[in-house]
Amino acid sequence: MPKKRSAKPKKSNQIPSQKKQPPLSTPQAMQLAMQYHQAGDLQSAEALYQQVLQAEPNHSEAIHLLGVIAAQVGDNQTALDLIHKAIGINDSIPNFHNSLGNVFWSQGKLTEATDCYQRSLALNPHFTEAHNGLGNVLKEQGKWIDAAESYQRALRSNPNYAEAYYNLGNVRREQGLLPEAVICYQRALDLEPNHFEAHYNWGIALMKQGKPAEAAIQFKNALALAPHDIEVHNHLGIALLEQGKPAEAVDRFQRAIALNPDNAEAHYNLGTAYDKRAKLTEAIASYQKALTINPNDAPTHYNLGIALHQQGHKTESIAHYQKAIGLNPNHVEAHNNLGIILSEQGKLTEAIACYERALALNPNYAQVYNHLAGVLLNQGQLDEAITHYRRALALKPSFTSAHTGLLLALHYLEGLEPTTLFSEHQRFNEQHAKSLIPASRHLNDKQPQRRVKLGYVSPDFRQHPVAHFIEPVLAHHNHAQFEIFCYYNHAKTDNITQRLQQSVDHWINCVTLSDDVLAERIQQDQIDILIDLAGHTNDNRLLVFARKPAPVQVTYLGYPNTTGLTTIDYRITDQYRDPKGLADELSTETLIRMPETYYCYRPYDDTPPVNDLPAHQNDAITFGTLNNYVKLNPKMLTLWAEILQAIPGSKLLLKPSNQILNDPSARQAIEKQFMTVGIQPTQLILEEITASPSHLKSYHQLDIALDTYPFNGGTTTCEALWMGVPVITLVGQTHTARMGLSILSTLGLTELIAHTPKEYVELAIKLANDRAYLQRLRESLRDRMQASPLMDGPSYTHHLETAYRKMWEKWCVLS
Repeated sequence: MPKKRSAKPKKSNQIPSQKKQPPLSTPQAMQLAMQYHQAGDLQSAEALYQQVLQAEPNHSEAIHLLGVIAAQVGDNQTALDLIHKAIGINDSIPNFHNSLGNVFWSQGKLTEATDCYQRSLALNPHFTEAHNGLGNVLKEQGKWIDAAESYQRALRSNPNYAEAYYNLGNVRREQGLLPEAVICYQRALDLEPNHFEAHYNWGIALMKQGKPAEAAIQFKNALALAPHDIEVHNHLGIALLEQGKPAEAVDRFQRAIALNPDNAEAHYNLGTAYDKRAKLTEAIASYQKALTINPNDAPTHYNLGIALHQQGHKTESIAHYQKAIGLNPNHVEAHNNLGIILSEQGKLTEAIACYERALALNPNYAQVYNHLAGVLLNQGQLDEAITHYRRALALKPSFTSAHTGLLLALHYLEGLEPTTLFSEHQRFNEQHAKSLIPASRHLNDKQPQRRVKLGYVSPDFRQHPVAHFIEPVLAHHNHAQFEIFCYYNHAKTDNITQRLQQSVDHWINCVTLSDDVLAERIQQDQIDILIDLAGHTNDNRLLVFARKPAPVQVTYLGYPNTTGLTTIDYRITDQYRDPKGLADELSTETLIRMPETYYCYRPYDDTPPVNDLPAHQNDAITFGTLNNYVKLNPKMLTLWAEILQAIPGSKLLLKPSNQILNDPSARQAIEKQFMTVGIQPTQLILEEITASPSHLKSYHQLDIALDTYPFNGGTTTCEALWMGVPVITLVGQTHTARMGLSILSTLGLTELIAHTPKEYVELAIKLANDRAYLQRLRESLRDRMQASPLMDGPSYTHHLETAYRKMWEKWCVLS
């Protein structure tokens, strides 16, 4: 809201002398009284007006000005009585009617105020203050055009009337005419440089123009005139936040709170600033304090819900989202975020209902289509998920998260041509990354044999599949040859995060940094080789790589395909996943094939021991998979049905690595889908997800793991083998369909690799009928893994460092 001029005049240092003087005539007394009045000495002015009235009881101007003083001190009824009395004595003075209008306006009696201003203008059509007053009434009524005309009439009467310029600026701002508003504020300040409200509202207009740096200047100018104004401290803090200066913003909000500890808005804004600094505990405390002051503020409940969600307090987060919705049923974002949490809890049906309510409120809300696509993906509704990702992109072509979600989803499609998938990745580069390529050259020291700075960028330095494979690398780097930086793009930390931090030279939490700021930081760190560990998965920073902050850039480990970015020079793979002649033309990066294995696996520290073959106790074979449900396409279900049919009494255990089975309706849909291929519910063992590493105990029930196609398991395959469970895989033409080939070939288990669907079924049946071989495998797999390149951290890291060194040497020569 625009700041209004204070009704109480400011004190002046230039007070008329109060030395004892001879008795004053009435004109002299009136003149001196008005001097006191204008100087803000209301007590002395009132005494002299009373003195005049003792001499002339019907002195209308003295009565009028006593009414003005009463209004200034907030005694509106006395003001009305006195000004009415003055008008009763002399009805022809325009200023009397104007003053009466001012009192009515301050009381919100706009009709009465309008009558007074119009009477004043009837007596004097050029009365500047009455035009201004009438403009104020019209502005309060939302009659912007009429109000602007009144202010312009005031300025035609007096072109140097700062207050009319200020008020006209406020109207122009409300009309959305921000450049005109700024001009008006500037003109008001030219005439009255200490016009506090003009500085403040100019800042508000600049904020609406998206100019927070310029706005901050005006807020600081306002604070120079009124250092204790809470609203200005608040808005200066907001301007600093929008400039990416959350630390400075925190200081401003804390100053506002020091001035008024019960200002809910300041506590709310402080929470937002802490949020921006990833200080979630402090943010939560600030939001909670704001709610103790104003418990019915929907935005505060919403933001508190976000912060609690980020800290993993999902139940409390849900309560605050629901409270926000109760206070504001049209809060689209709260419906959306409530859907996100419910989907994380596996309550997919409820989540979908939340998203549908959000879309009913805003059918063009791209983020909701993106999140709805994620839920549909988890339910295995792949085609519908892809449709929703494309809808999100159609609504918001710059929506990189939806585009990366689409690219990952396309990998699950059976029968999609690799060339089509490659084209989709190239489209990402054209649409989002190409325009970000900088023109500047890198100034890194070009000594090929010096210590090289490696920068790993990932949101997954925590309990996450990527951590299983990056930890052996970080633990075995040669720090004499390589200086290691990790840029961590996630707010959550755990014991794995702490362990990884201890292995590297520099750890940078970058989740709060914009792409531009992070790219600049990487350049300042003088990173030589920057490595992406996420690809097109959640919370990636590919648009930082698009800015090319390092001379050599690599993608590795987190994504099973090209990124499509022309600014990423290399992609790490191996001869099995991306054999020569099959994948090189389908990657924007140059492929670097590791000599022995793509993966180097580190199991959980406290994994359960390998148990005896379950079939001995059950007298039946249990097949199974712990892969995500979206990987279970109709083709795989048909193959699994053939296998179960061929092995009497056999069962199939499913434990998806998401929470889909927490939803009863989703569980029923899964059973129904399996029944369409002839697998009855009695043949299924459906297990809900459990926390790591205890979920590995599920392998104690499995005799044989069945890999998925065309998206093989990676982490799940390593886990199964570590738990003594052989994995039968089906090989295809893409990286995702060759992950099982890579792992099993590294272990010398080629007898578990099928190259056709028919062979896949035959292998499973053959293995199921040879329990002695299954027992031998179960007893030997863990030792076999430990003795293989798959778990040889020092050797694997040496090979990787050799590749890094060659990349660096090549850049030094070519640049």
